[in-house]
Amino acid sequence: MATEVHASVTHAGSSNRMLKIGQLAARSGITARNLRFYADAGVFGELPRSPKGYRLFPQEAIHWVGILRAAQAAGFSLEEVQELLRALRQDSTPCEHVREALGSKLQALETKLTEIRLLVDILRITLGTPDGQSSDLGCNLMETLLIEAARLPALTAQRA
Repeated sequence: MATEVHASVTHAGSSNRMLKIGQLAARSGITARNLRFYADAGVFGELPRSPKGYRLFPQEAIHWVGILRAAQAAGFSLEEVQELLRALRQDSTPCEHVREALGSKLQALETKLTEIRLLVDILRITLGTPDGQSSDLGCNLMETLLIEAARLPALTAQRA
């Protein structure tokens, strides 16, 4: 295996040419330090090494880095990105896996967006309350916040 890897590194015309970390950094726009971090975390899967011990990346790794950045920007965790890239490298039906992951992320973000809208609504109502001293809390704003916060799912779940 090491001979094959070495051969693919030295033949510049080969379509299987492997990239050293500095080459991948230059082509992908991400630092070698970050690439090492991601490689050590297993995001790129098992990577071969050159006879001198350098990590070697396939040409597709340029796309992997783009996918990594896009997925993280879309809210995917590093573990989720690793799973997506694993599906692309190994799965016989990667689109099915990717569609499922994207659908799950969309559903989670829509839920979070609904919660954020509710929080914004609660804060607007609370800030719309005139200042004054309530009998129990000493501040009408806090009294309104407590009343409005009862609409939050997290508080509703704690009561159950």
